[in-house]
Amino acid sequence: MKKLGRALLVASVIGALTLAGSIPAQADVSCTPITKELKAAKLGKLYAYAVDLTTGKVLVNVRSNEQTPSASVMKTITNAAAIKFIVKPREVAAQAPYVATTSVLTNPFEQGTLILRGGGDVTLTRVKPGAYTTYFLPNQHPAKLRELAASAIAALPAGTIINKIVLDDTFFKGPSWNKNHAAYTRTTGDMSPITGLMIDAGRVNPDLTDKKYNGRRVTDPTIQAGVSFSDWLKTADDAAALAANDPTVKKLAANVTVVRGVTPVDAVKLVSADSQPITNWIRHALKVSDNTETEVIARHAELALGLKNNYTSVQQMGTKLFKSLGINSKKLIMKDASGLAPNNRVTAQLLVALLRNAADPASDIASLPTYMATSGDGGTLGGRFVEYNPVTKQNELVIPNGSIRAKTGFISGLYGLAGLITTSDLTPHTIAFAIFARNDRAHRKYVGAGTKHAIDAVVEKLYLCGPSL
Repeated sequence: MKKLGRALLVASVIGALTLAGSIPAQADVSCTPITKELKAAKLGKLYAYAVDLTTGKVLVNVRSNEQTPSASVMKTITNAAAIKFIVKPREVAAQAPYVATTSVLTNPFEQGTLILRGGGDVTLTRVKPGAYTTYFLPNQHPAKLRELAASAIAALPAGTIINKIVLDDTFFKGPSWNKNHAAYTRTTGDMSPITGLMIDAGRVNPDLTDKKYNGRRVTDPTIQAGVSFSDWLKTADDAAALAANDPTVKKLAANVTVVRGVTPVDAVKLVSADSQPITNWIRHALKVSDNTETEVIARHAELALGLKNNYTSVQQMGTKLFKSLGINSKKLIMKDASGLAPNNRVTAQLLVALLRNAADPASDIASLPTYMATSGDGGTLGGRFVEYNPVTKQNELVIPNGSIRAKTGFISGLYGLAGLITTSDLTPHTIAFAIFARNDRAHRKYVGAGTKHAIDAVVEKLYLCGPSL
């Protein structure tokens, strides 16, 4: 068998693609065994499993049933649960997409009180007109706090004077901070406290049009939302008075107070604002690996399952997901929904079993791969699976856009990648894989610079040569 190095193998196949103008049935390349790629030093201690779902052949099997930390590959499980228990049932019942609703209410027994009640919308935004956050999508903007405030001012009866704003964040239960997350993950911007009333996922400054953008998270998202709501109420109140040319029509007291509280049972809804559909959240969370967004998605999935919607319920959520799919999940340990917790545990086989299910068009989670990142789409796979093409003299994708759907993962001492590959054969094969590269101190092999490249070399080999391995 002709032996080719990785670069030559990739270049040969890319060249064939370019000259043919399409993916060839069989590139004129003899594929060597995948042994060399699996033994790369930068893979540290490797946990890997890959199966050709078209033939059932196991292509890679290294510590595949041993537990390893998950990193953000855990988001695959969490979002599969949201699809299974929220998205799919509503599709089957022909119901409108699931949204989170933020409401403004009045209290009949406290005429000067306005209540801002959160509904678990992590993307509710306070940004000004013309600005945008990471959650803005074309024609799919998040709910805007300024519009909610303006609607509330307009809906209040003439003569109303609001002197107190009550913040109800009780939609989510339990502690707002997961004790399995390091405190520094808030200041680095990786995670926010999770409350039922939030704006912009708790970011200090979420405005991507502002040079002072700051992804660091606040300590109290509820108060942040309340203060911003009060500010926007004042802006709307001033604008209404200016339009009427009458300062006496103002409905907000100059010394309005903002306090926490619970919505009374006899409160009356004044106005409300719906979030984007949860499917937007799922797509964004998987594409860019948004931790806070994923934790909120999990809380909504827990509600759909009738569980307590706090971080301690994620294990039950994951267990119920795998049980519903007929998959043994005894080796699954979920300490959070996003994978940031270092004490999470999964196995490569468990992830492949989930992906095998997702690859089945008849599965309740068949839409999962469509939400995952692919090569060249600007998500967490951006800059990966690229190689220099000597024919065109340009850097090109080794795995074309759409031929891989995967979730990346990284925490200190571990890199992960799991997903589905559609091979380049005339009759394409589907390969499910999960790879985790971990520090191996006993053998003085460490992950770091070069590890993602080493993982990608394994995945590229599966794409280029999978059916023949």
